[in-house]
Amino acid sequence: MIAYKFLRAGRIGPFSEFRWPGSGVWVRAEGEPASCRTGVHACRVDDLPWWLGEELWEIELDGEVEVHEHKIVAPAGRLRSRVDAWTPDCAAEYGEACAWRTRDSAVDALRRGEHEPAAARLVRCATLRELRRAARELAQDIPDARVSLLMARDGAGCALTGVAPMSAYISAHAARQLDGPVAYGAERRWQSEWLARRLDLSAEGRAARR
Repeated sequence: MIAYKFLRAGRIGPFSEFRWPGSGVWVRAEGEPASCRTGVHACRVDDLPWWLGEELWEIELDGEVEVHEHKIVAPAGRLRSRVDAWTPDCAAEYGEACAWRTRDSAVDALRRGEHEPAAARLVRCATLRELRRAARELAQDIPDARVSLLMARDGAGCALTGVAPMSAYISAHAARQLDGPVAYGAERRWQSEWLARRLDLSAEGRAARR
């Protein structure tokens, strides 16, 4: 099965601290695979937003694959090739896209509360710095949309400081704040689809959604 794996720079596992060998070398777990404990952990395309890291690799899994929420686990795996399109610039672009999605959620919250002038101000924002300032100021005067506005402020701040995972996290929770768990799931799907499209993930890798 073909899937994906985020690693720290130098092919280092973000939690295990394991340094993966070069492409094509099989790594086999000791003992039965268990989520967050043993085994080779990887991502389906839909799982990517939960595991962002410095390097993204396509990985081949071997043996019976266990499917868990937001990840999969197998007895063995080997790195195939690095996804070169995942760069710091791409991560920044992703974080910015998520920040603007959070802005859109705040605009929806304002319009539902009939705060059209405030909504129009957010829509007019042309930069993330302008968005961060406007959301911070509006949050002081509009209590019924305060949470959504503070999320817009924080999402913009995270994107500006290069913290793309947190920008994505805020975007998903801003959607949940408005419309509940279904909206949260839809926002995470939008994020995974953005990554798949922007990174031009392979057809075989896209099949790892199952």
